[in-house]
Amino acid sequence: MTFRTLSTSRRVRVIALGAALLTVAGGATAWSAHATSTTSVSLSVDGVDRVLAVHGKTVGDVLSRAHLQVGPHDLLAPSASTRIKDGSRVVLRRGRELRLVVDGNPRTVWVTASSVDEAIGQIGLRVGGAVLSADRSREIPLKGFSLDVRTRKDVRLVVAGKVRLVATNGLVVQDAFRQAHVAVRPADRLSVPLLSPLRDGQVISLTRVDGPRLARDVRINFGTLRRPDAGLYTGTTRLISQGHPGNHRQTFLLSVINGREVGRRLVADVLTTRAVDTVIGYGTRSRPAPAPAPAPAPAPAQSTAPSSSGGLNWGALANCESGGNPRAVSSSGSYRGLYQFSLSTWHGVGGVGDPIDASSSEQTHRAQILYSRTGASSWPVCGKYL
Repeated sequence: MTFRTLSTSRRVRVIALGAALLTVAGGATAWSAHATSTTSVSLSVDGVDRVLAVHGKTVGDVLSRAHLQVGPHDLLAPSASTRIKDGSRVVLRRGRELRLVVDGNPRTVWVTASSVDEAIGQIGLRVGGAVLSADRSREIPLKGFSLDVRTRKDVRLVVAGKVRLVATNGLVVQDAFRQAHVAVRPADRLSVPLLSPLRDGQVISLTRVDGPRLARDVRINFGTLRRPDAGLYTGTTRLISQGHPGNHRQTFLLSVINGREVGRRLVADVLTTRAVDTVIGYGTRSRPAPAPAPAPAPAPAQSTAPSSSGGLNWGALANCESGGNPRAVSSSGSYRGLYQFSLSTWHGVGGVGDPIDASSSEQTHRAQILYSRTGASSWPVCGKYL
């Protein structure tokens, strides 16, 4: 084998090329090492751990790598600007809205707990002996959760002087009595209202009140209604219907303590009879103009009526019967004129039409005829004035 010796200039070129190749190779190696440099970080999200290889320098870069954002109610440790290194640990607890109703009182809190039990511990709620609307191991979702809590209350019921201890999760005083199987009657007296809120350590007194019932009837007075009546002349009235009183029955519960009535309470008020008003019609018909007095008609030949007053005081009788008003009509409308004729009696003594349309002398004449037949008995009240 023959070895050829390179010239000096050619050796220089070969050495230079080799150096250049080494430089390029060294730079590529350095770039590759820089490009593949990562940091191993432990990330815990709501208690679930995982390890991430992160091309970054801060906790914020870790969150970006995990596609996570921090909300206003979230808890992040350490802060987003903290620098990381291999083995760093990042903890994120996301906030959850907890809608609480404690013994009927609503409120809203934010927690980073993932279970009901953990949330109760975070907000410092004492729930020993309490009744919850959800199991304590129940997971709280990110969208929030509603929880009803009824705490335990130890109360004392003093019933008719005897003390009973009751532990209850009720909300109002009535719940404690129900749990103790104690009936509260309408007449009993309580130190607090049945529907008032129940408190731990509360003392509630109940006094038994016994007593009979007392009933009484109360009269309801009736009134009077006036209605226009076109069949009556103005200034006259008639009775359309008679009213009558009503009645309602009141029942009282008497409070008797140690044999002595100390009060009464109305427990029933029942209408038994309705009151009915009296109805009276009043005339709206205009009176006709008075006609001139006709000449006295001769007495019929067959009539036995006296042609004169015969010594009788017909004016006194008229004043008693009608107040001397030849147009007077009784309240019932049955009796009419100076001497209060009924229409049948008027026609029976020869009268025509309505007595109130006849003259005073005509009415007196017919009254004299009536007197000649029946005497003063036709006017049982006023006949004595004749």
